[in-house]
Amino acid sequence: MSKQVSLKARKLFAATLALLATLSLSACIQSQSLTAAPQDPQLAQQALKRVNHSFKTSFMMGDWYYQGAQVVKGSINAYIQIPAKLDMELEYQQNYLRQSVCPSKEQHDFWQEMGQMSLFVHIYTFNKKFSVHAECANPLA
Repeated sequence: MSKQVSLKARKLFAATLALLATLSLSACIQSQSLTAAPQDPQLAQQALKRVNHSFKTSFMMGDWYYQGAQVVKGSINAYIQIPAKLDMELEYQQNYLRQSVCPSKEQHDFWQEMGQMSLFVHIYTFNKKFSVHAECANPLA
């Protein structure tokens, strides 16, 4: 009986460690957008306008609602509210954001205006604090 309890305790401990590791990694990635070097405020505002225009036109129809973007210490965070959580693991959600929501590498004008600024796309259902996010790779960087 004690071996069975010990095995269950180990499994619970391993699951808890995995969950904590996932949360820590997510927090590290999210904090990355807060530690980037600040950019020229005028360039940041131009890039922000470009992001807002691009995403507003992309999410005019459907159930996903673009809620705006913010400049946060040298990066732009764009927020999209969705009606329900996506039924897929975090890694797959992030890949989906990179492949389907991030501006494509063919949008050279967009990426030129971004310059060296990072772009993070966030999706959330109720509270931005609990968003799933991914960094959009700038093909010109």
